[in-house]
Amino acid sequence: MKTRLIVCAAIAAILALALSGAGRQSAEQLYKAGLYQEEVEGKLEEAITIYEEIVKKYPENRPLLAKTFFHLGLCYEKLGLKQAQQAFQKIVDNYPEQTEIFEMAKEKLAGLMSAVSAVERGDRDFKFRKIGPLEVLGGPSPDGRSISCVDWNTGNLAIFDVTSGKKRRVTDNGSWAISGGFAEESVFSPDGKSIAYNWYSNKSSRYDLRRTNIDGTEQQVLHGGEDTHYIWPCVWTSDGRHILTIITDSKMLSRIALISASDGTARTIKEFKSGAPGKLSLSPNGRWIAFDYKNEVPWKRASEKRDIYLLAIDGASEIPLVTHPADEGLLGWTPDGESILFLSDRSGTWDAWIQPVKDGKPGGDPQLVKRDFGDQRIWPMGFSKSGSFYFGLQSSQRDVYLVSLDPATGGPAGRAEKAALLFEGSNGYSCWSADGSYLAYTSFRKPDRSKPTVLVIKSMISGEEREVLPDLKDFDTVAWFSDGKSVLCRAVVDGSRLGLFRVQLAKDHSEAFLILDDMGGLHGPILSPDGKRILYDLDDFGNQTFRIMSFDLETKQKKELIRSPSQISSYDLSPDGKWLAFKEGEQGVACLRVIPSGGGEKKSLLRLDKGEGINSIVWSPDGRSIYFSKWEKGSSKSEACSLWRIPAEGGKPEKFDLTVDGLENLRFHPDGKKLAFNSWRMEAEVWVMENFLPVDKAKK
Repeated sequence: MKTRLIVCAAIAAILALALSGAGRQSAEQLYKAGLYQEEVEGKLEEAITIYEEIVKKYPENRPLLAKTFFHLGLCYEKLGLKQAQQAFQKIVDNYPEQTEIFEMAKEKLAGLMSAVSAVERGDRDFKFRKIGPLEVLGGPSPDGRSISCVDWNTGNLAIFDVTSGKKRRVTDNGSWAISGGFAEESVFSPDGKSIAYNWYSNKSSRYDLRRTNIDGTEQQVLHGGEDTHYIWPCVWTSDGRHILTIITDSKMLSRIALISASDGTARTIKEFKSGAPGKLSLSPNGRWIAFDYKNEVPWKRASEKRDIYLLAIDGASEIPLVTHPADEGLLGWTPDGESILFLSDRSGTWDAWIQPVKDGKPGGDPQLVKRDFGDQRIWPMGFSKSGSFYFGLQSSQRDVYLVSLDPATGGPAGRAEKAALLFEGSNGYSCWSADGSYLAYTSFRKPDRSKPTVLVIKSMISGEEREVLPDLKDFDTVAWFSDGKSVLCRAVVDGSRLGLFRVQLAKDHSEAFLILDDMGGLHGPILSPDGKRILYDLDDFGNQTFRIMSFDLETKQKKELIRSPSQISSYDLSPDGKWLAFKEGEQGVACLRVIPSGGGEKKSLLRLDKGEGINSIVWSPDGRSIYFSKWEKGSSKSEACSLWRIPAEGGKPEKFDLTVDGLENLRFHPDGKKLAFNSWRMEAEVWVMENFLPVDKAKK
């Protein structure tokens, strides 16, 4: 603490000198002064003044100017000003040799462009403003000063203060442990004093509905039970007496229900014979429920387009409000109750539209609000009373990397390099051919799957890449068969199950053959080194039973290898096929264990500290060690993970100098000299669209 005070005092002295104009300040002194104002004092306007002075005084200092423009962009972004995009663009256009800052600026610019590309130049009123990186499972308070969310370190319900940027926990019983539970969706009451939220129990694998005061007092379980698979609180009634919800039962049938905020009694308004509606929105007068819907099971990707409907609060009548050959998604009622804001791809891009509503019917043609507003990843979070619309953007980013290994240490010999340079952020699940000449990986191309997933075959000799389009839905790459002519892939079968396919790779086409259609798990599978067996996981959350199964490709026989009360999310076979290494939980703690591959007694190699976890496991090619990626306390599997190794016979684990976001899918090259892996991270941001409604549409 004393050292930090000395540093701050020194920077403050530099700042005083810079602001007073006394002396001849160096470029570095000014830069430090700007950082002090930005990061310590939080005075963004003062920081901008200093950064702009650096730009004027030191145009030849390219490394410093690149950093300065980047921090200018950060300041403008926090202030919600359009100059943020211009600052990051300056770096991309003029400073490509400043590699690290250049890449950071590209990433920032891409994020801004995805949400701000449609904002007209010179339009000072109609604007987008980024609230910050934040989970998108909550919603704004009526005054827009707070956002309900989840504290991902603990699983507790939390509140994010928009002004300070700080988050505070509301509940204190959240835990990712097997015996624990966590919050997900949440919504503020009309007076802003309470929050309704759903809570998942790891033990029962079910949700219930709860409410609490914003200070954490009077926590109450309102509704749930054995027949409640999922319950989603969407909006409170204006009098604060009921919560409008979507309830899905154990048979995956959904219904819209009003649940009492005092005693939890439920009244069903509408039942669905299949599928489920999207997020519900209630008209301010409490008479009409708006929802979008298409006839499909929740986990199935179907070709049907969504339309928007109005349902009377008593369930007596229902009318189609927005029907169109295009796809429509509900965003919410405007605060005056006279219009619906919705998303549509009718123009070829995802645009925001307003549909006037009068007496529960369309009140005219829809009006375009903002072209190229976003895409299907936009998550509606709700309106504030002033008419500002809050929404979330969430995406999963994956990249494939290669790193050379030092034969002496077994660790990385240099910097990891990206193996997939096209469609960055959308590539993963790499695997080697038996001779190591090729690397196969999956390229998802579009997060919303509007473009087909591609199987890419990369030559490690020429660097050339071949794209294959298997006739499979939502597939990813698993392993390469020893014949070098086929790849094992996991894909969706009949829209609702996971299956395994053998994809034959011909010169001008590919064919996919179903091998197994009852995986029932989201992790694995793996192919045995001799190519004769597939190991896969079967997860039964309802009965808290998790298994690893072996499937013989010749005899078609299945055998249970492991049965556990906790989910087994990573596993791998030794090169000789005799041992299976896997991660298993025990009393909320991750353990690394081995077992004979034919079944038998488990042996524990490593027990991690509580709060730590394992992302991926792989045996070394010589079979002497097990490598694994690990995340530390206070982080998650999509944040920084480090590479470790432990002797296969047990012993002290060794940490290597390789830390990557979401380090997963570890795959050794057959010669043991290279390691392929994925990075993975979840990116979630909350934005607000302001001043887009006519004055009479927004309550001031």
